[in-house]
Amino acid sequence: MNLFTTNDGTILNYKTVGEGYAIVLIHTAFDNYTVFHNIEDDLATHNQVVLIDLRGHGYSDKPNNIQFTDYANDVKELLDYLYIDQCAVIGHEMGASVAAEFSATNPNYVSSLTMINPTMIEDSTPEERIYRRYSEKIRTWDEEKQHKFLAAKMYYDKKKVNKFLKHVENTNGIATSNEMDSIKASFKCNNIREYLGKVTTPTQIIAGQHGERTTIVEAKEVADYIKDSEFEVFQSSGLYPFVEQKADFLNSVNSFIKRFK
Repeated sequence: MNLFTTNDGTILNYKTVGEGYAIVLIHTAFDNYTVFHNIEDDLATHNQVVLIDLRGHGYSDKPNNIQFTDYANDVKELLDYLYIDQCAVIGHEMGASVAAEFSATNPNYVSSLTMINPTMIEDSTPEERIYRRYSEKIRTWDEEKQHKFLAAKMYYDKKKVNKFLKHVENTNGIATSNEMDSIKASFKCNNIREYLGKVTTPTQIIAGQHGERTTIVEAKEVADYIKDSEFEVFQSSGLYPFVEQKADFLNSVNSFIKRFK
């Protein structure tokens, strides 16, 4: 565990793997950096991979008040601490929103931006939206039955994803309800459209065909906001293209990063 203290006194948990050009991985809301455990070593073969538990997540401090802009500020402060002045950034789902804001406000730091299953919807989290979509059907079911039903709506290869998820740490249990509410509030009304319109970094957008937490329609809307962005649909993936089509994902992302670093 590596710890870094931001200018406002928040302690962040981070990890670096490998040597070479820096690639920063940013997880989605309510996840932590272990969600990238299956690709970090592959990306680190010829690069330095930087993983961070966003504030409020994982083993980082959990303030009761988080602003969306805090996340990108934390990334910048960590990169400065690590003496990294340029990098490729990869963000997953709501982490893609953080990556976009970081790229828009710190364009000199970012050589390329990869957004995985991004969305511009701000009124609720992806987790809330998919539950609401099927709430009439599943609201009286027990939690396990709900989870199995929703998994079928989020993943293409449920067996592969379930095996992968066993190795992702569940750290939400160490957070209080107030701390969880703070995370939820931070990702709502995040002005993501404003930041997307200011992104000048070469941008790659990857969408899983079978994901309903964020859909390919939502991802395409994001692509339309960013000039000259490249849009790619992974036909045999849902929420986790970097798991369900790992080899295809690594080939695509590595190729994109090499073009601009």
